[in-house]
Amino acid sequence: DLGENVSHNVLSHFHLAELDTVRQASKFMESACNTRKEFIHGKLNERKSVEIMGLTSERGKQINGRLAVVTGPINNGRYPLKIQHLTGEIERVSLKAQNINPFLKPEQEAKEKSRLDFINYSSDAKVREGHGRLLDQVLMTLRYAVNVMNGCSFYEGDWNSFMRLPRSHQGVMMSNTQVFSLYRVKPSSAGYKLSGDQPILDSTVQSLIDYEDNAINYFGKMAAYEKDGKGGKLIIRNFVRAMESWDTERIFGEFWIARICKSGTVVVQKKGGSEFGEPELGDVFLVKGIGSQVGEQVPKSQMPILTRTTFLPLYDMLVYDGLMIMDNRFPMTPSLKERINKHVEKAIREETLIYCGESARKGLWNEEPPEHETSDSRKAKEEEEEAIPYEPTPSQLSVAEKIMKFAKEKKYQGRKEGQAVLVVRKIDFSKEENPNKAVGMNWLYPDRNYSGYDMDYFFFKKWPGYTLDELLPELLKKLKKMNEIPGLFWICEKSLVKPLKDTLKAAGDKLGYKETLIVEWYPPPSAEEEAYHSM
Repeated sequence: DLGENVSHNVLSHFHLAELDTVRQASKFMESACNTRKEFIHGKLNERKSVEIMGLTSERGKQINGRLAVVTGPINNGRYPLKIQHLTGEIERVSLKAQNINPFLKPEQEAKEKSRLDFINYSSDAKVREGHGRLLDQVLMTLRYAVNVMNGCSFYEGDWNSFMRLPRSHQGVMMSNTQVFSLYRVKPSSAGYKLSGDQPILDSTVQSLIDYEDNAINYFGKMAAYEKDGKGGKLIIRNFVRAMESWDTERIFGEFWIARICKSGTVVVQKKGGSEFGEPELGDVFLVKGIGSQVGEQVPKSQMPILTRTTFLPLYDMLVYDGLMIMDNRFPMTPSLKERINKHVEKAIREETLIYCGESARKGLWNEEPPEHETSDSRKAKEEEEEAIPYEPTPSQLSVAEKIMKFAKEKKYQGRKEGQAVLVVRKIDFSKEENPNKAVGMNWLYPDRNYSGYDMDYFFFKKWPGYTLDELLPELLKKLKKMNEIPGLFWICEKSLVKPLKDTLKAAGDKLGYKETLIVEWYPPPSAEEEAYHSM
């Protein structure tokens, strides 16, 4: 056979005197291999975590690379293994020793500890009560701040009465749509008013810090979570750290609630598809509820069911924000149900479930949270950044001079009641929804309830958006067309607010014209706000 032919070919290169050495080496290797085999079997009998490898069947391939625990001695040439999935579900398999690796790397052991911490965090698919109560209070505080910024137009009561509202109340739902539109917006910079003129993120963080001792004694002790430190002393610092990532790492969309498990509810993100065809299935998430499990009120017979909600990263978990809208546009056909169930099963066995935020995956929660940053230090940073002037290019300054010269001709003397507002805003904020890179320039009047009066468009060259060089000539063109100066330039590109202000000021200084044109940021709508208004 092949092995015998290879052996003859190899040995044909040796002299008679050398063959004894080869034979002795062969005996030594045989003995070494037997010793190594005994050692490996000994390791397997320690019944510790091992890695599954080398399976070739379709179902077997799904668990290659997964860690499992040996639960008993070898039987009929196979070891019994227990795989604990992230969902908390247990799967038992029997594998040959050749498909089991008992020698784990440190990073594998660290990952296994992290996933077991997640599985054992709570006894059901909810966050611990202390964390849930605090999270709900934080979210309602953010929503109330949005309501105040909008002149209490969503709900007229005070904070205490707002906190007592059902979370499904229209005022709560409306406020929630703008939380991440206004999350880091300084109210005065976008035409809003809020006591202290702090972004709603900063004002909510400050309220947590102000009442930190009370929160530790109540929420921290109730949660009794290792990462919150002894007596829950780190709970507020942990929440503040989590809140810093909510606007960039939250996950909003439409999801099928597929299965409620021990450690969370499994949901499948809906991607694309029309109301008349079966949609594409996206990522599979494992999320925890607040107070109740996600989908707890849905009869099992009605799952999978489509919903719209937001998931927030908190510690090494994803938690839903407590607000959920059921979507009945997509009927659950037998074929779609089967596709979803297979998609979920594959994600569970391959462990491609997403159960935490990006920062958590990078190790954010492996260290203690930082000390609180004071409001004075944040204010000092802002003032330091504001004090550094933008230096316009000659071409930018040239166009800006024409704008300021026109303002001087029109005898502009600052913003006055009833003056027009010029809103500069991308038609949409993604390449897919705005393939032509269009920007609208809408001329509005307050006394006409800010309804559209005159709309023009221009097109920028490349994403992420228009530049100052593209904006300045369009502003000049619009001003000349309307033959007046607006009381406010309201632009959606936050990165251009200060450069535009500084460039117009530099042009005015050069002309000896001291009036300042007012430029503020027009915050783009969050995904939640856009979805709400598209319903």
